[in-house]
Amino acid sequence: MSERLYDTVYLTVGAAAYGNVVLRLVRLRVTASPPLVLTTVAVFWGGTAFVFGAPTVYRAAGAFTGVPNIGTLLVYTSVLVYGGLAQAMVALWTPTGRLGACGRPPRVRGPILRHAALAAVLVALFLLDRPGGPETPLTFDMEHAKEPVPLAFLLVYQAGWFTACLSVAAVCRGRLRLVGAHEARVRRGLLCVTAGTLICSVYGVVKAIAILGAATGAYRADVLSDVVGPMVSALGALVIVAGFFHPVLGRWLADRRDYRLLAPLWRAVVREHAPRRVPASAGPLTERLALGGIGFLLTRRIVEITDARRSLHPYRSPAAARAVADTAERHGLSGADLRAAQEAAGLLAAVVRARSGLLPRAFAPGRAATGTGTGALATGADARVEREQLVRVSRHLDHPAVLAALGHPE
Repeated sequence: MSERLYDTVYLTVGAAAYGNVVLRLVRLRVTASPPLVLTTVAVFWGGTAFVFGAPTVYRAAGAFTGVPNIGTLLVYTSVLVYGGLAQAMVALWTPTGRLGACGRPPRVRGPILRHAALAAVLVALFLLDRPGGPETPLTFDMEHAKEPVPLAFLLVYQAGWFTACLSVAAVCRGRLRLVGAHEARVRRGLLCVTAGTLICSVYGVVKAIAILGAATGAYRADVLSDVVGPMVSALGALVIVAGFFHPVLGRWLADRRDYRLLAPLWRAVVREHAPRRVPASAGPLTERLALGGIGFLLTRRIVEITDARRSLHPYRSPAAARAVADTAERHGLSGADLRAAQEAAGLLAAVVRARSGLLPRAFAPGRAATGTGTGALATGADARVEREQLVRVSRHLDHPAVLAALGHPE
């Protein structure tokens, strides 16, 4: 296989990893949690390993440093650093509310320290007997397997690679048991990381077979080392990157979707009710691309809507909600959709009343606008449930039952 093909494959994997890093850096501007920091650094080192593994970059590193084949050391140490960080990252991750009594999961520093020690051993072995000769980005293992120190260098790396892959897969499997039913993106991401690490573990097996064959002279299996191994590792790395990328991209898309779906409700109860107190809204480009951090924009929008609902409470009347309930069967409304339509009608009616200059109505503290036979929207729910409810209310603002209820006499 040509070096150009390896350049294309390896640099593509590296670019995908660096793209993942950029997305995570955007999230780090909003919230810098330890799992997110570890994941970002781990993916960076994984991508760096493939970038230095590309023959063009490999040779450039040797020419720049004046040390032949230093690209091999850079690739292998990057992979070991990635392996330790990946194990620690998966071990540190846990769903909210499921941390142990100590406040954090165990075995976080161990993998990092073990792989740092392995990387130090690789550096020492490389410096002890620097492999000479021309740059061999694709055939280093086969060219130097018969030399004792390089052979030890190669076997230490393959052992570290193989055990790291199996350890990450085992930890991912354990974490899958903690994933809740509503965390489908996280589950799919963990499954991808598990599958990718198991695929990558095959690289260690085929490489070891090829290296030992070349070292003993019993057989030659260059195709395993030069073709099968690199292609398997690239495939596994892409699957792993997809596993890391999927939850982040999915969350970003969901946040952006809900931010835009909440726009009608925000305009109805925030901008219309108290336009002077409303902070400047994000511009059209920011809304479309979420350049300013979609998590922050979404949180601000939810807070502003919640504050506006509270300020409208004195103007609320049960009449609009009752009108929606009376026509619910005709409009096919029931359950959560009925409650959302009632809430939408109550809020719109309250906005009209507030803008008309009428005095607020006096209600008992905590009383909500409800229709006959139905309850108000749940209160005291967690942020995820509250967000889903607000999105549902926003979607029902222009429902025929809601529009008809606005003309109901109070």
